[in-house]
Amino acid sequence: MTRSIALLVLLTMFLNPLFAQQDKSVVTLSRDPAGLFKSYKFFIQNVEDQRTQPGASLGKVIALGKEIPAVLPGKAENELFSYWSYLAPKKEQSYLPLYITIKELSVNEKRLGPNRVTGEVRLNVRFRWYRDMHPVELTGYQTAANYTRPETAFTHDKLIKQLIDQALGHFQKWMATNAGKTPALARNLVLTFKEINNTASEDTVFYSPKRPLIWDDFKVRSAKPGSRYAAAVFTSFGYEGRSYPKDDDLVVEIGLKIFMVKSMSWGRPESRNAGTLRHEQIHFDITRLVVEKFKERLRKAELTIEDYDSEIQYQFLEAFREMNRDQEQYDGETGHGLNDGMQAVWDKKIAQQIEALYSVQ
Repeated sequence: MTRSIALLVLLTMFLNPLFAQQDKSVVTLSRDPAGLFKSYKFFIQNVEDQRTQPGASLGKVIALGKEIPAVLPGKAENELFSYWSYLAPKKEQSYLPLYITIKELSVNEKRLGPNRVTGEVRLNVRFRWYRDMHPVELTGYQTAANYTRPETAFTHDKLIKQLIDQALGHFQKWMATNAGKTPALARNLVLTFKEINNTASEDTVFYSPKRPLIWDDFKVRSAKPGSRYAAAVFTSFGYEGRSYPKDDDLVVEIGLKIFMVKSMSWGRPESRNAGTLRHEQIHFDITRLVVEKFKERLRKAELTIEDYDSEIQYQFLEAFREMNRDQEQYDGETGHGLNDGMQAVWDKKIAQQIEALYSVQ
């Protein structure tokens, strides 16, 4: 009697795993050292399961003539995070922290006849990262595999692992191809400036300390109707912006134009002397100095890769208002050049600022 009970216990120990395997198919993602990525600049920060039915479930497969659930050992987000982190381990904090969203991960099989099963494995994932707490969508990977197999030979577990490997491989290739080419991967914003003064225009004089204004630049020889002033110069500035990725940065290049318009500048014939011309030159110098203030505004501004353009436009308008205020202050204190003492003060002050500006460039 005792030997029969022992035999029954022994049979139960061997048969229970078989019955358990018939209840569900557990898909284990085996870790193959040969599959490790050799070159990458990212690590897995998080995996999120956004499937209709999140959890460990993958779908239905056929085993021993019946339909059973296919499942992962644990929740999909945990299993894939662990597996992908093994393939692309965290090495340097400077690497891209990658967030992966599982949109679809499923396997479904049908029994077509004796010892014949057809199935489909589907995978859809999205890749993103967070820059300054803002999500940046990078790329996605969507694929499916259809197969037919004997009922006794399982292949869906191998296919699932293969597609999961391919998903991370796709991102690695995408990142290698787009690094330094797409703003989405830029880690920092780098601001650069350049002066534009080589645009051909017969009606424009671009600012240069080596090229002061001359009376021939003032095309209009008569004052505006009702004006009591001896001369007037029309000066202004503008900018052209372009951006391009370089290494891990997004370079924002600001091209600055500082100019006077000949056809809008005038001087009375009887007033075309060195003193009046010097007064008008100071107006041009003030415009140049305001542009330097505009550059400083941008250097101090909180420019973000997500929205740098609107901040640049705002600071441009503020600088333009500052230019008008400075020009009015200059004319007000010098009496439009008639107050010789104050004109001399402004001459010296502006000359020193222009000299200091170009001595450090």
